[in-house]
Amino acid sequence: MDQQTPPRTPVLESSTPDEEIKKHQDSTLAAVGLGISGHAPVPLSLELSTSIESIVKSEGLAMAAGQILFPKAVMTINRVIKLLQSANGLDKIIRTIQYTTRLVAHIMFLKKLHTPATSAAAAGIRRQFGLTRRLLRCFNNFGQINVTINLIREGRQRINNDLVGYIFDLIEGLGYTGFGITDSLGYLPEAGILGIPYKGVVDKLAFHFWLYALMASILGGLVKVMRLRKRLEKYRSIFPTVAQAAIEPISHQVEPTNCNRMEGQQTLQMIQLPPTPPDSPIPATQVSVKDAAVSVVKGLEEQQFNTGLNVAGYVADIIFPLAALKVNGFSTLSDGVLGFAGCISSAVGMRKAWKATA
Repeated sequence: MDQQTPPRTPVLESSTPDEEIKKHQDSTLAAVGLGISGHAPVPLSLELSTSIESIVKSEGLAMAAGQILFPKAVMTINRVIKLLQSANGLDKIIRTIQYTTRLVAHIMFLKKLHTPATSAAAAGIRRQFGLTRRLLRCFNNFGQINVTINLIREGRQRINNDLVGYIFDLIEGLGYTGFGITDSLGYLPEAGILGIPYKGVVDKLAFHFWLYALMASILGGLVKVMRLRKRLEKYRSIFPTVAQAAIEPISHQVEPTNCNRMEGQQTLQMIQLPPTPPDSPIPATQVSVKDAAVSVVKGLEEQQFNTGLNVAGYVADIIFPLAALKVNGFSTLSDGVLGFAGCISSAVGMRKAWKATA
């Protein structure tokens, strides 16, 4: 049989094949220019890029709408994510669950509501969460060592400015550094990683370091609270005289009557704002001295409250090393007392970690 050949495009007598192909191409381009989709299909890559761009725009609009409609909810979610991503925040969350479980387990024991299953669950949470926190502290020790080294380097300057505060800060730093090192060594045999000799001595030394650090934190915090209270008394004695002026220009000078000139100048420097440039069309900036004074006093009151709250957390924490070292009066404390103290210190730590995410 003869081999079949594919049909050929008919060619006019007065034209060549190349001319016919060129005419066919020109007609196709003209059809595209007129928008006839049947002659020129849209490329697939263009369709994909258009669809992806529309999806991205819709997601961006949805996120923007969520931030506009629910700003507080979005801000809260972002802060929760930051809290979970930080090692300190994760440690405080685990600590809160650990000591809350300990307190609830003791209450159930007193009410005779315990079963073997709940007892095993409470013991497992106490052990596993405790090991998890010790593991997290192993990595936090590097930051504490850096802080202690910086304290030692700044020794001369700090001694000249504030000897008492520097001594408490240095004892606190050395105590937490020693506690971190010994606690990390004690974690190895507890987790079954590596056995160490004199494990009991290492654990006891860790509690000693923790006790010294907490004592320095409590005393140093009380000193800071007393100093803040004295500063508040000084500013409250200055600001009533300054507050007699109404809205005044920034260049206005106020002389306090019951304080020396130096304290008055320092106070005015704290509440003054930078002047407006003379060529600016905006009128000269004016500040209410009373409002500025109130803001300074509120800032000092907030510092005093936060410092006092931290001292309360340290007082609650100091029960644990005293009980572990079997100090008289603390060795017989029940799980309920220890769990309640742990809940207090955990709440203080959670508040501090939450404020750090703002």
